[in-house]
Formats: sequence, C-alpha cells, structure tokens
Amino acid sequence: MARATIADVAKLAGVSQATVSRALRGVDKVAPATRRKVEEAADRLSFTLLKSASALASGKTMRIILLCSGGLNEWFNANVLQGVYEVLSPEGYDICPSFIRGRDEMNRYFVQLPKDRNADAIIIASFQLDETQREQLRSIDMPVIGVNIPAESSCDASVCIDNFSGMAKGVCLLKSLGHEHIAFAGDYIPGNMVYSASQRVEGFLEAAERNGYGEDNASIVMCSEHSASYGKPQLAAELVAKMLSSPNRPTAVCAETDQMAIALIKELKRQHLRVPDDISVIGFDDADIAEVADLTTIRQDPLELGRVAAYKTLQLLKGESPAEPHESQEPMLVLRDTTSRVPLPEA
Repeated sequence: MARATIADVAKLAGVSQATVSRALRGVDKVAPATRRKVEEAADRLSFTLLKSASALASGKTMRIILLCSGGLNEWFNANVLQGVYEVLSPEGYDICPSFIRGRDEMNRYFVQLPKDRNADAIIIASFQLDETQREQLRSIDMPVIGVNIPAESSCDASVCIDNFSGMAKGVCLLKSLGHEHIAFAGDYIPGNMVYSASQRVEGFLEAAERNGYGEDNASIVMCSEHSASYGKPQLAAELVAKMLSSPNRPTAVCAETDQMAIALIKELKRQHLRVPDDISVIGFDDADIAEVADLTTIRQDPLELGRVAAYKTLQLLKGESPAEPHESQEPMLVLRDTTSRVPLPEA
C-alpha cells in the first residue's frame, strides 16, 4: 500500500491541504472541530507530517541539544539524558546529545554552534560557560537551560543539586564520628574549566572551616594532569599514595563521586587498610553501584534533574517564564557501611 499523502488526509477530512498542515502543526488559526476531524483522518491513514516540513513552516527545528561534560555513558549524564527524553520526546522533540572534554573542545563547539543553529534550545550539564560562550549563545537567541551549572547568570533557567549542602552533611558526619584529619579526593580539574565538581571542593573547605578544621587537618587531594585514557584504578592509586604519604594522614575521606570512592576503597584494601576500621570513605551521587558496595554517600537524582530541566525548556519555548527559573534541590546523606567512628590509637 502506498504511503498516505497530505492530499489524502485533506480529501478524507473534507478540508484543504493548507488546513491539514496548520492543524497538524498546532497552528492556532484552526477551529477545534476542524482540528479533530483532521487528526482523525490522519490517524485512519497513518499519516505523519514530516518534522522537516513542519520546521520549514514554523521556524522550529524540533531539536533540543543536550551538551554534557564527560562521556554520555557516565552515570550522571546518562540519567540526565533519560530524564530529558522522557519529557521532551512525547512533545515531538528530538534530543541531540553531545559532550565536551576540556576547554579546547568547548571553544570549538561554541564557535560552530551559531553557524549551525540547528536546535531550538540547549541544555548544558555540569560545566560553566565563560563570557565568550554566553555572547555566542546570545547572538542566536537560543534558550539556555542549565543542569548543575555553577553560575545562574549563564542560563535562562537552571536546576542543580546543592553541592555545598551535600559536602556540609558529609563533613558534619565525619566530625560527629570523631575524625580529626579528613580529606577530599578528586580528579584533576583544569584551571580554565569550572565543573559542578569544583563546587564540591569549595563546599568541603567551607564546611571544614565551620566545623573547626584547620589547614593541617582538612586537605584537598587531587590527581595530577593526565590523559583521558586514565582509568579510575590508576587515579585511585595516585590519590591513595598522596594520602598515605601525608604528614597528617586522614582517617576519613570524601570522594568526588561514588565511582571514585569505590576505586579508592579497592586501592586502600590493596594497601592492607580496612574500610571503615582504618579509614572511612564517603561518596557522592548514590549511583546504583553505591548500594551494592554498601557505600555511605550523598544522594542526588540526575533523572529528576533532567526532567525538571526539560519542563523548564518547554516553558521557555512557549514564551513562558518558569515560576522558579533557578531551582536548587537538596541532597541527602545515605548512611551505609563505609563510615565509622575514628579508629582508636594503638596501645
């Protein structure tokens, strides 16, 4: 059977082809009864208006860019993508996921973006734009929605997890357990990039100061610059070596992510240290692997972050202002088996 055409739908509905086009594109100047008649005819004939044709007529591409830092297969990014898709796909939008790794890739991406102009909005996850990128986005008048963006000023709307509150809860837990020497452990952050993880470093230091820790007993342990091929075991080995060689060796560590925390635990055990008997470990995310590993962690919900970002995107595309343009969600401390009271000194 030949594929139905717009002319077939018009004939069955008893209207013009122009009316079919307007009705199926959602244009306002169509009577409700006529729209229903056209939709019923289109359903009977299994006819769908091509998005490309609709875009030419409406000026919309029906595409939304999701730009992440790091790989799309990472736990956080994959869940944000799922959340965005759940909301925007039923509305007829295609999601165009992409990612950048570092300043050079970001610069190239934003230089090309105004030339392509192949989307109606862009959702940016987990890294901060500089003024050059903001100006490039302003030049194409594209709504910008942030997910875990450190600075609200670069976005028309945003949703994030309160990283400062999350780190405060982790540090307060360690303080209550009697740990006098604590550390934050994370991957290398280029000096010219600001990621959401950058806030966790700041949050750790602020919380440590509020809880009476000084520079000598609250340290930041970061990996040195490395290639993208470095895996978590290699990074954990470097971090553990730095912690164990410190003159103020920590008895507890807050890790940047759950993946990093679990890699640290494995490396600590390889060095004959027991978790949590000799050293406590706290992760950040509450990814699926955290429960399997009995990891104490700070919970966030990137699936919900993606959904909220998508709803804000729809509002902006309709010309509406979100009731809460910049929204912050509260993280939760999840207690499991990798934290305990500070080990007693040997007799």
